[in-house]
Amino acid sequence: MWRNGLYTMRAINACFGGKYPEKPLFEVGESKESSERQEHDGYTEQEIKEAREALVMQLQIMEGQQRRAKRKKELFEH
Repeated sequence: MWRNGLYTMRAINACFGGKYPEKPLFEVGESKESSERQEHDGYTEQEIKEAREALVMQLQIMEGQQRRAKRKKELFEH
């Protein structure tokens, strides 16, 4: 499920000017990459960094939506 969420976040990010991965994110590669993945529960530092950036972007989008909804509600109440 986490992997699916990561792809979903990347797809949303791509809609706002980000880059969608051209190849699978979790492809088993050479031994250096495999050992690097094992150190972080199966994810490289780059994958973790990109997932964090995507999450921050998603939270910023949600914050903006909440602000707009609040402003719209305030306008209609007055």
